[in-house]
Amino acid sequence: MTEPTGEVEEVILGPDLTSTRSYMDRKLYRHITLPNGLQCVLICDTVALKQRKLDGWYDDDDDDDDESDHDEAGDSSSGEESENNDEDGTRKAATALLVNVGSYHDPPYLQGLSHFLEHMLFLGTEAFPIENAYDSFLSQHGGDDNAYTDMEHTLYHYCIPQDTHSKHVWKALEMFSSFFKCPLLKGEMADRELKAVESEFELNKNNDDARLSQLMSFTCGMDGDAPIMGRDWKGKKTDGASSCNSNGSSSSEKPFHPFAKFPWGNMNSLKIEPEAKGIDVMKELRDHYDTHYYAKNMRLVVMAGYELDEIQRQVVQYFKDIPANPRNNDGSDGIITTTNLHPYKLPFHSSSLGLIYRAIPVRHRHTLTLTWQIPSICSHWRTKPAEYLAHLLGHEASGSILAVLKQKDWATGCSAGTGDDGEGNSSMHALFGFSFSLSEEGVRHWEEVIGIVFCYLGMLKYYFNEGYVDDYGEKKEGLPRWIYDELKSVAELSYKYADEGDVTDTVEVVAEAMAPWYNLPTERLLDGDTLLFDEVVDNDCVKDLIFNYFTPTNMRVDFMSSLFGRDADFKDGVGRLLSNSEEKKAEDNDEMTVEKDCKATVFDIKKAGAPTIEPRFETKFWVEAI
Repeated sequence: MTEPTGEVEEVILGPDLTSTRSYMDRKLYRHITLPNGLQCVLICDTVALKQRKLDGWYDDDDDDDDESDHDEAGDSSSGEESENNDEDGTRKAATALLVNVGSYHDPPYLQGLSHFLEHMLFLGTEAFPIENAYDSFLSQHGGDDNAYTDMEHTLYHYCIPQDTHSKHVWKALEMFSSFFKCPLLKGEMADRELKAVESEFELNKNNDDARLSQLMSFTCGMDGDAPIMGRDWKGKKTDGASSCNSNGSSSSEKPFHPFAKFPWGNMNSLKIEPEAKGIDVMKELRDHYDTHYYAKNMRLVVMAGYELDEIQRQVVQYFKDIPANPRNNDGSDGIITTTNLHPYKLPFHSSSLGLIYRAIPVRHRHTLTLTWQIPSICSHWRTKPAEYLAHLLGHEASGSILAVLKQKDWATGCSAGTGDDGEGNSSMHALFGFSFSLSEEGVRHWEEVIGIVFCYLGMLKYYFNEGYVDDYGEKKEGLPRWIYDELKSVAELSYKYADEGDVTDTVEVVAEAMAPWYNLPTERLLDGDTLLFDEVVDNDCVKDLIFNYFTPTNMRVDFMSSLFGRDADFKDGVGRLLSNSEEKKAEDNDEMTVEKDCKATVFDIKKAGAPTIEPRFETKFWVEAI
């Protein structure tokens, strides 16, 4: 490869990533840092590059700078052609940009603000002021785009065909870059976009997993009034959902944790509640952007069928002007580290643990979920001890927990681990969940299911103390070494022969691995999330987890079963069975409370009384000690 010249020399070259790619991967990678601190991974899609050259479409010398017409979105001359070419020709170029800010950074008085800001960025910029010009340009040229807001980051991405003219590929990159330099964020667009956020929320209201997630946040016991990251929210706190927990305690008496927030956002949290407190939502939106959307807090991935030097030239041209530091930083106190959430630790207050939360689902389901809060596992990427324990607990072979439950006809499936989203795995904590899909018989025996789990954990503790003999004949503390060796070998084979994914998935995965909170070193961006690097698992961490954290007192149980009833069976806001279904439910309750030989019964909602109602999703639930 030729030595970089001109604009290419403005950047700092990072470690070699191409040497860490999988055996089947033919792409070339380059990590660079722009003068403003923006870290980027550039990916040369060599297959697409070769195809473009063979087809005579290698036109990097096109003068893209002449394409200054902001009405470019109206040019649909090549849209159909590009779409048809993509079906059988060169695959698309793709870009992803991650901003290290998410729902955990929302101010308590404007919950859902990060998600709302994500929506607003698509509605025009100073450079391209026509509303939806970006979306129209991509659509007319065969591309597509999307974005999502997680707990600690927000990610934007798009893809576009690159068969014909490079001007379309680089024009899309220019339009995309303007999101992060000069968005309009106009107030007149806000009401319409709020309706889109509200629509997403309404769709999630029927998602039982989303309802359970919000139930955990509502009942974590950490929704106090404490300030977040040095900013004082006093006087702006909204009344209502976040001002008291399910037991009616005043929030001023409790500690605070970002986990207690409402990440989706809706019309109530983003308009009605803040406006009632005199809060200027659009000013807060702009402040949120100015505080968090700066180059050092972003990560960029660009993949295209062009030489790395050409991709780098375009990236430098369009992204070098993003401010290095927060726009609202006056410089008096140095760089504001507002996205640092490390001062917060475990999300569940002790008063919320050791309890069972019985919840009413929307759809037919019977799930029992055991959740242990544990310290953040981001720093343990070399041996991944949480995944190691998830493998053991969630195994399905003979002798496993699931095998025993299936033999008893109590469960049909299970899953274990911390999950991939920011709720289960964050810079502050991790939530290790162990979830079972139960049969109706399993619902009646839920206590015994939990008992079997702790019997298995007791066995792990016993064999951990027994230890194993290493290669040198010395006895070591820990579980048999072959378990980790097997996992390591499987991971290596899976990575080596991994199928190449969709271009959008490729840039998303790399961008997510670059997230500052995720703690992966730069040289391990491609393989660090998959491979195991040490010869033995981190036994100190494994011991700490199974002896100190996987305990009954550090666990909450969420039990969601349609045998308790379904959401449609209850009157809104009353928590009482609908009159036209009372007879049917009485029959169901008679059947459910018939005692079996083991004296196990299903929860009797009539004896339990009216449920508590989570205020956002209106999930109905009961709480009691285990």
